[in-house]
This record gives sequence, structure tokens and C-alpha cells, in this order.
Amino acid sequence: MENQWYESNPNGTGWSDPGSPSVPAKPKKRRMGAGITALLILFCALLLIAVTSIVFAARGSKTEGELPEEPFTGEDFASDFREFFEQYYTPFEESKECTIPRVASFPGLELELRETRGTAMSLRYVYEKCAPSVVAITAFVEEDSDDSYFWGSGIVMSRDGYILTNAHVIEGSCRARVTLWDDREYDALLVGYDHRSDIAVLKIDAEDLIPAEFCTTDGLGVGDSVVAIGNPLGKEFRSTMTEGIISGIDRGISYNGTTMTLIQTSAPINEGNSGGPLFNLRGQVVGITNMKMSANYIGSVTIEGVGFAIPSPTIKTMADSILRCGEVVGRPALGLTVGAIPAAAKTEYDLPDGLYVSAVSAGSDCEAKGILPGDILLAMNGEALSDTEQITSVIKDMNVGDTVDFTIWREADGATTTFDVTVALVDVNDVY
Repeated sequence: MENQWYESNPNGTGWSDPGSPSVPAKPKKRRMGAGITALLILFCALLLIAVTSIVFAARGSKTEGELPEEPFTGEDFASDFREFFEQYYTPFEESKECTIPRVASFPGLELELRETRGTAMSLRYVYEKCAPSVVAITAFVEEDSDDSYFWGSGIVMSRDGYILTNAHVIEGSCRARVTLWDDREYDALLVGYDHRSDIAVLKIDAEDLIPAEFCTTDGLGVGDSVVAIGNPLGKEFRSTMTEGIISGIDRGISYNGTTMTLIQTSAPINEGNSGGPLFNLRGQVVGITNMKMSANYIGSVTIEGVGFAIPSPTIKTMADSILRCGEVVGRPALGLTVGAIPAAAKTEYDLPDGLYVSAVSAGSDCEAKGILPGDILLAMNGEALSDTEQITSVIKDMNVGDTVDFTIWREADGATTTFDVTVALVDVNDVY
């Protein structure tokens, strides 16, 4: 599905979504303004395998492939299974480049994660403590005009002006402005951003900011109370706090060709909350809100209270690399785009159980070893494959240069073959 464009409202509010209401259950990235509101399809089977030790169990592109609903009719099937999958999996769309001017040097800072500590506070005291660490971010699409922009939130991570936010808040923009709690405004420089993990770091020229306190998520559990503070729906609703609980831990949500491992929360999250913090009742950041479930699901049933946040350990991994060198490095990837095979297609084409390869990245070892689009991965390290998370659960603890063994099924000229191949993981930046 194409990203939707919006014309700006002079007041910065009142946006509507012209997207198709027939597409069910999409998590929506909350980037607000006269730019793109990207709609993400939840649990997309198409998966670009790019993994880090913490965040990437599988991870993908800004525009997810849409999957037709089963059952299929005879008209849905092409004569060749490859033609069918070309239609079944919509290609990923590349991210739009951010051209915000860069910092002159990288600070080499590291984000500190503290233990969960202290006594739970009332909601009022949580707000009074934490709201000064939340900023509004306006990312402009045009160099000489303020009429077209993205609107989002951010978190102060240091007294001297380093700001965390979501990458999708600033992608496609050429300059950014940060508005503090006390209404002071600063032009921002870009330290770096990572499209796949949806993390970005900005820098403003300030020295007296109030940084948020980040904590580990080791003790976080379903039922714990949390609050989100951000800037939904435009400037008029800046510094809004909403309350909820932790609804789920380690939710695998397909986004940007990988499956992000996210925290699920019932705290209401709206357009403009992207990049803002999710706090525990001790006033510590446990995550950055980055998407929500929205749109009509079945008939008149509407999804509410299903939001997601990037957990703080993932934030640290990505932010530390960006603060050190301007990008996330050392993240291993296979260089394959794979997806599950629908049962109806398996029957129609007499295909084996496994994962369908829809693309192979240039420069990957998978390409060098001869894996082709149209192949089916039957097994990895001797384990039969039926779900992409089987691959990512293995790769997440591996390093660039480590190897995995695949058993592959291939059809060519009416004949089928099965063979084994060993491939090495490469750095994601070298192939994507």
C-alpha cells in the first residue's frame, strides 16, 4: 500500500486518513503533519532477515507487503508458482532519505540503563517529574517553507542537547525543529538514524536540559502500570499524558522487513506520539512509542488500546552505535527476503513445507552461494522451517561472519532438486 500524503492545515490539526478502509489491522506509525502517515501491516509474512543481538528477530521495510486473504479462488492462481508469489508479496518500499544537516563529530556517548528503583508515584508526580524531558519535533519537508512537515515527539537523553526519537519522524525531511517543555525552540542537527530499528538521534545547541532516566526491562511484566507522554494531533495537545498497563511482552511486529520485538501497551497512543517515552510509575523510561493498531478490523469492530513501544535495551543498542559512528553497525544479516507459504498455494502447486525466497540481496553470501528467488528454504541447521521467526531466533545471537546451513528446494525446467548450502552472515549495511 502506498504511503498517504496530506495537505497541511494552518492550525496543524484536523488530519484525516484517505487510505483504504478495507485493509485490516494495520499498526500505524504516528508521524504527524503535512507529510507521510505510514501505515504498517501487522504480522506481515514477508520478512527481510536482518538481525541484531537484541532487537532484530526479523525486520523490514516502511511499506509492508499486503497479503491476500485465504481461501483463494481458482482465478487467484497463476500457471507458475513464482508468478503467484510476485503478486502475493508486494515489494518493500525503500525509506525516504533524511537530509537534515549532520553534526560535525560524534560524541561517543552511551545511554545509561538503570535498575528499576524507587517507590511508585502518583500519576500527577510522574507527570511533573517526566514531562520536562519530553520534546516536540517538527521535521520539515521543504528547505524554505514551514507548510509541509512531520510532527512527532522526542526524549531528552543528555543535558547538552542530545534527543532520541523515531527514525520515521524525520525520514524524508531536510530540517528539524525541537520545541522544549518551556516553549524554547531550537534548530536540530542529525547525529544519525536507523530505518530498520526506527531509532534516530538529534542534537540541539542547549546546555540546561532535563534528561529522562532510562531503566532496564528485566522486571517489567504484564499488568504493570505505565504512562505515555507525547504530542498527539498537533501543537495544541503538546505534553499530553495517557495511562495504561503493559499488555504484552516480546511482541513480534513486522516492520521494515524485520520483526521488531516490542512492548505492547494499553496506554492510548495517537498521531504525534511517535518518538515519545513510555514511563513506569517511578518515572523511568521503559520504551519509545512507535506504532499502534488501528482501523476497522472486522465489520464495525474497532481496535483500541493496542499500542507498541521499542524497549529500552533495544534503544540503548541502537542509540549507542549511532552516537559512536552515526549509524548502526555490526548487525548481522542473511540478505534474504523470505515468507511463509499459504496452505492453498502449497496445495495448488504441490510445494513442500518451508519458507519462500522472494528476493536475494546483492553482495550477500546467499547471492554468492547461488540461492535464487523462487527457492524454498526447507531447513536451517537441520531444523525444519515453517515460520520466519525460527530463522531470526537463531540469528539474533550470532555475529557477522558466522555461518548457517540451509537445505533448499528448487524447481527448474520441470524438475525439482534438494541441496544443502552454507552461508555466512554479512553486515546489514553492506547489503541493504
